[in-house]
Amino acid sequence: MPRSDHKAILMNTSQMSADATLTPQTRVRQHPDQIAAEADGEVLMMNVESGHYYGLNAVASFIWQQLEQPLTIAELCAAIQAEFEIDEERCLADTLAFVKDMLEDGLARIDTPETTVAPSS
Repeated sequence: MPRSDHKAILMNTSQMSADATLTPQTRVRQHPDQIAAEADGEVLMMNVESGHYYGLNAVASFIWQQLEQPLTIAELCAAIQAEFEIDEERCLADTLAFVKDMLEDGLARIDTPETTVAPSS
């Protein structure tokens, strides 16, 4: 998952607090206000607020699908490593960078008790 691949996917900025720091323990999830659809194994999405469209490659699409439920960056890396051939150090670095881009573009959000919705019974 080269850095250039996922940076090309996400272009605009500004939804994440400048002081927010991502760590392997940071729990993230999809932002619920995004429109996304799968086509030929890749995800196409639109940021409703900005109107920007995105095309995600296979690895980015996998990450997006994993983030349907809140996961820590470490859990996300474990899932990526189970699916793709990538070493732990590279996976963590690339995943942190990609998730940061998604947060900045308003496509994902940090999961906190205030943003977690309990399943209805």
